[in-house]
Amino acid sequence: MQVRMHPIVRAVAWLSASFLVVGCSSSDSRARAALAAYQSAAAANDLFGARRALLQLVKAKDDVSDYWVQLGRLQASMGSYNDAYYAFTRAYELDRSNPDLIRALVQLALRSGEISQAESHAQELEVLAPGDPWIKMVKGWSAFSESHYDQSLAISDELLAASPGDPAATVLKARSLIDLQREPEAVDVLTKQVQNQPSDTGSLALLGRIYERQNDWAKVAETARRLIELNPADDKNMVLLIKASFRSGDVAGGREASLKLLQPNASPEMISTVLELWADYWPSAQRLEDARRLAAAASGTEQRLIYAAFLSRVGSPADAIRLARGMATLPVNAQNSEANAIFADALWRTGNAGAAKQRFDAVLAFDPGNATALRGRTELELGTGNRKAAIFDAQKLTTVLPNSSRDRLLLAKAYSAAGQKDWADRTLWSAFQDIPGDERIYAALRASQNGSGDRLSELQEEFDRQRNDKLNRGLL
Repeated sequence: MQVRMHPIVRAVAWLSASFLVVGCSSSDSRARAALAAYQSAAAANDLFGARRALLQLVKAKDDVSDYWVQLGRLQASMGSYNDAYYAFTRAYELDRSNPDLIRALVQLALRSGEISQAESHAQELEVLAPGDPWIKMVKGWSAFSESHYDQSLAISDELLAASPGDPAATVLKARSLIDLQREPEAVDVLTKQVQNQPSDTGSLALLGRIYERQNDWAKVAETARRLIELNPADDKNMVLLIKASFRSGDVAGGREASLKLLQPNASPEMISTVLELWADYWPSAQRLEDARRLAAAASGTEQRLIYAAFLSRVGSPADAIRLARGMATLPVNAQNSEANAIFADALWRTGNAGAAKQRFDAVLAFDPGNATALRGRTELELGTGNRKAAIFDAQKLTTVLPNSSRDRLLLAKAYSAAGQKDWADRTLWSAFQDIPGDERIYAALRASQNGSGDRLSELQEEFDRQRNDKLNRGLL
């Protein structure tokens, strides 16, 4: 998606000018303070600080279209397309005669795969700006969404004839070629596009998705690096670089990218995401050393506990005990339940099953839906031969975290340990449908088929279809 951006510092001028006509109300005072914070963040190229300041600005003065426009542009530049759509919608509600706003809404709707919204906005755009190319663009994506790939390809060619190298039309053409089973042509189109227009992030991202589906992880890493250069605020590209680097054998690159994200004040969600990649793709003692050091530097309790859980999981439960012990006080309450669950998991992994079971039980008596405790107690029960209890806990775990492939696999393992192969297979098939395109579930399901040729062939076809759907997620 190409939303026209202004350099962040340049935007300060028109934000400041708007205050020349305001009075001295408390909302004006808050808005001026937010503007000052925005100016400071802009000068430091601190996009997150700028976003916080703009959010404060629109909260103080929510009836100024220009403020919402700048917030929308910033959100889009950071990859937060849903938030950008909301900001542009608010701007449009305040200024319904501005075709630029409607055009931005069309683009963001397409970026999110919301064809009906894009069509609705395109109709409004046709009234205000007849002949605007985004009207035809929406018709092309509408045809694509209805699987009329020949038609969407023809529309993309028309758009490119009128505007060679147009990023959105290029992506439409490439996506149409892919679904017409002409992927090499699509790769050629995209490769030439990013050579001629290195800043076309949409074409570059689609090219990266194709390489990912092809398991060409070195090229995925190369693509991710280019995307990071173009949009350093979008952490999703850094996460992709970490995964691609490890999977392509570039351990140093994966570690370097990881440490850039794992700052002391990193969000718990980001820490969990990166450590999950470490657990899956980096079997090295170095990850333990790094996790210990990062845990010591972490700015908050929740972050330290995530490192503790990781250390326990990948072979250093003694470190987890050290990190969690001071927080795992009794009795269990809302503040210490997660620490107690992690502490119990580490006790189990050091061989102290009795104390671990008591602690798990205490956590789950207080919070029956604590996923860490349910997962840990399931593994403990499997290790001690209590298979019926393991199945019960794993079933509950998958209701708490239905989209966790790790926990679906744990439930299948519990059924297998109990000799219930049919239920294990049902669990894997259900997970395969509910969490499409997941490599771990696919590998487990494939291993369970006992070499049945037809069955394996059908499984491969369905997995390929799921990966195609992932490739086509969103539009622009």
